[in-house]
Amino acid sequence: MKEFTDQDDFLHKPTKHKDWRESFYFNWVDLKAQVSGFTTIGLVPNIPRREFIFALFVKGTPEFYFSEPTEPISKDFYAAMRDATLAYELVKPHTDWRIHYSSPRVSAEIHWEARFPPGDFGKGSGTSWSRHLEQSGRITGHIEYPNGRAHHFTGYGQRDKSWGVRDWHIEEWFALHAQFDEFMIGLRYDTVKGKSHPAGIISSQEGNVPIKNIIVETEFVEETIRKPIRAKTYITGADNRTFTLFSECIHPNAFARYARTFASGETELFEILVTHECEELQQTGTGLAEWLFTHQH
Repeated sequence: MKEFTDQDDFLHKPTKHKDWRESFYFNWVDLKAQVSGFTTIGLVPNIPRREFIFALFVKGTPEFYFSEPTEPISKDFYAAMRDATLAYELVKPHTDWRIHYSSPRVSAEIHWEARFPPGDFGKGSGTSWSRHLEQSGRITGHIEYPNGRAHHFTGYGQRDKSWGVRDWHIEEWFALHAQFDEFMIGLRYDTVKGKSHPAGIISSQEGNVPIKNIIVETEFVEETIRKPIRAKTYITGADNRTFTLFSECIHPNAFARYARTFASGETELFEILVTHECEELQQTGTGLAEWLFTHQH
């Protein structure tokens, strides 16, 4: 796998494909403070479009922001990475990021600092990315409301960065970030034309071990929609070390669903903040589980 350079944390030159996309993603969990959330920006320069998403959950109360401005994307990196509500600030590549959010309801400042080196997910499924890195970090944050009420939180958080052509309408995918004190597991499991594509890393201060095999069992609940709520994931690293994770939503409100229609169907994306129970180590971790399902008409 290739090493990442500092330049890889900035913007890359796109191909001419209309679906070429560059994205930046972060999530965080503090169980004690009951604060969790995630945020992402996607830049699609050939449409052009930017995609801003921010989700914050404080003691079960959700705050959501979604915007898709369609003006030409600035060639200035820091201008491209912000709008009037949400901004991403790169302080030091692969080391230090800051996220700024301000709405009429709440403001938040989030500081992400690396704790392990970035890991390469290798080649995507052919519909996912040209390059994709993931990295575990420590999160500190401050939340403030107009009435002066405030929350501080700390914990672990994941970031990822990908660039290349992205097809959002494959059959399905499952993604997981699991943070433990001494290591992190990050993975993707795509299903494309009936074929499975596992990818991911087991990361620690010593470096990154690629994941070679993934088996996922998902439990659903039937509400107004069919929603995934739990997963059991069997993971095998290239070093043949195995992990079994039981993942469950940390709060009924700590999830988001996005749906997008296209010519022949609809795609659903679920992002759920979870705890991860590791069977082999008898440890509890935190993080996120993500499911995508495409429904053809």
